[in-house]
Amino acid sequence: MPAVEPHPAPLPLRTAIEAGDLAAVIDAFAPDAILHSPFTGRLAFTGREQIGTVTQVVMDVITDWRYTDEIRDGDRAVLMATGRAGGQDVEMTEYLRLRPDGRVAELTIFFRPLPGAAAALRLIGAGLGRRKSRLRGAVVSALTSPLAFMTRTGDGLGVKLVRGSL
Repeated sequence: MPAVEPHPAPLPLRTAIEAGDLAAVIDAFAPDAILHSPFTGRLAFTGREQIGTVTQVVMDVITDWRYTDEIRDGDRAVLMATGRAGGQDVEMTEYLRLRPDGRVAELTIFFRPLPGAAAALRLIGAGLGRRKSRLRGAVVSALTSPLAFMTRTGDGLGVKLVRGSL
């Protein structure tokens, strides 16, 4: 396995998100880039306009966003970050495919732990829905709220049950 060499400068996407600069985030993507939803394999956002819309909502929803690691090898990169969504801790992994000019061609995002991921799902989904109408945002929030409640509640109990089994 080849050694992964550190890069002296962070990825433009990382720098833009850390600065809260939406225009620079959008510019970090290729015009035909694809962002794969962290919540379902049935949803992807294509092009800078859609990616910009999603990114604005995500930047509004995820607070205390802080990158902790960056790994690059050729046209691939992985960014690791932490933050909070709806009062829940969330860790994010972003897998990027880069174009030769350094712009992001494809981005796949993963969230953990489950309570934070469920809170992010509810808040991001509702935020995207509200861009169309308040009703749509309320429906998305209502559909995802049970999952957020169950994972938040079950997290503590589940840990106690598993630890008690060891």
